[in-house]
Amino acid sequence: MLILDGDVQKLEESVISHRRWLHQYPEIGFDVYGTKDYILKKLNEYGFEEIKILSKTGIKVVIRGKVGKRTLAFRADMDALAIEEKTGLDFASRRKGVMHACGHDGHMAILLGLAKWLSQNKDTLEDNIVLIFQPDEENEGGALPMIKEGLLEDPKVDAIFGLHILPDLPEGMIGTKVGPLMAQTSEVNIEIVGKSAHGAMPHNGIDTIVVASQFITALQSIISRGIDPTENAIITIGRIYGGDTRNILAESVMMECTIRTFSDKIYHRIRQKILDLLDGLKKSHGVETKFHEGVYYPPVINDVVWTKKVIEILNPEQYIEVNPLMIAEDFSNYQKIVPGVFLFLGSGNDKKGLVHPLHSSLFNFDEKILLQGIQLYKNIINRIR
Repeated sequence: MLILDGDVQKLEESVISHRRWLHQYPEIGFDVYGTKDYILKKLNEYGFEEIKILSKTGIKVVIRGKVGKRTLAFRADMDALAIEEKTGLDFASRRKGVMHACGHDGHMAILLGLAKWLSQNKDTLEDNIVLIFQPDEENEGGALPMIKEGLLEDPKVDAIFGLHILPDLPEGMIGTKVGPLMAQTSEVNIEIVGKSAHGAMPHNGIDTIVVASQFITALQSIISRGIDPTENAIITIGRIYGGDTRNILAESVMMECTIRTFSDKIYHRIRQKILDLLDGLKKSHGVETKFHEGVYYPPVINDVVWTKKVIEILNPEQYIEVNPLMIAEDFSNYQKIVPGVFLFLGSGNDKKGLVHPLHSSLFNFDEKILLQGIQLYKNIINRIR
């Protein structure tokens, strides 16, 4: 664990209070208006004057340093998940079917804690600091809309940092790595449209369930035979549906898929091979096909220079070099524009029963790790030059 200095230790009560309020009132997507209002209230109490609202509910705070030669940005995500909480906590979600099951309440509490420390020390700051509270990380992605509205300008951001609580790492440990850290992801819907007919007269129709079955089988060979085996890539069909009744050929079949890689080049190769397969189905079976890309996040690729700087200020007993994960994060959209470093803050503790994964209805963490996140950010501000 990081050694906590006195200033950070003094933040414990307020940070836990933030986390527990935010946990009780989770909101989804861009519709995090109550969350936004709570954060704004606290920021105003801390005396910040340069605050902007972006993309309906996103918040940008600027603290101008006395030198201001560089600008460091720190980002927290705000949205929760459509999950019914089962933790039994005294401060469990008060909103049925909605829960902070991915630690975003903790991420916001960390950034609010950092904000309080900055408000108490802003006269001594050399760098400009930008605090970002971003909605809709879990769905379509709130990073791009905020970027388009000028988030990374005035002042121009030189480097951006983000973290995520992760139960896969031991409690209080910091995990990251240089280069690819999390996968690119694209949510894809594929529809095959044929011709309905009575099951007793299949020759009068085009059975899309049979065609879809052939497509699913052929899909497996894209990764196993069409992609270099040293490249990490996954295609998953998580949902498939079609047809109306047992004795009628299905007129259409819909498949909901996700594609994950660590390379945009590999993704586009997979995409083209899927389109080639669909084109073959048109020619061989006479079906029509529809290919729709939904949410798309680039891979999270940590900047070499800045990541090495962060690792250098961590002691070996505080840091774990993690293997790349196939999960995705729209923090990657910031990294497409400015150098960025994404880190994991470990929350796993078998003895405390803190073993449940992200997106679990039982997910929880020891709130003391939030001070570790604040100390990490403070060390980045004070010790990286």
